[in-house]
Amino acid sequence: TAATAAPPPAAPVTAITIEVRGDAVTPGNLALPKDHRVRLTVVLRDGGPVSLRLAGYEDRVRMDSLVTGETRSLEFLADRPGGDFTWLVNGRPSGRLAVTGSHLVGDHR
Repeated sequence: TAATAAPPPAAPVTAITIEVRGDAVTPGNLALPKDHRVRLTVVLRDGGPVSLRLAGYEDRVRMDSLVTGETRSLEFLADRPGGDFTWLVNGRPSGRLAVTGSHLVGDHR
């Protein structure tokens, strides 16, 4: 009989919460490890309605028409390493997210 391969381990989960006030994101700078599943919670304190994007992850992190007082959540896999991922509030840079770790398989250099 053929051996059944074990499923890959689940990605570790990192929960982050950001607040949007006007055009500012708090905290302004965040870092998390590559290949973690991110549970993102966004709270719009004032300045709505706004759209929020994460440059470089727009295909995964996109929230439109957030209104003042609203809280939204989503999950995405942070599998693209780098320090230049910018939170965009209504298209304007408003903070940064760094995804730490190597882009090389097994971290070989």
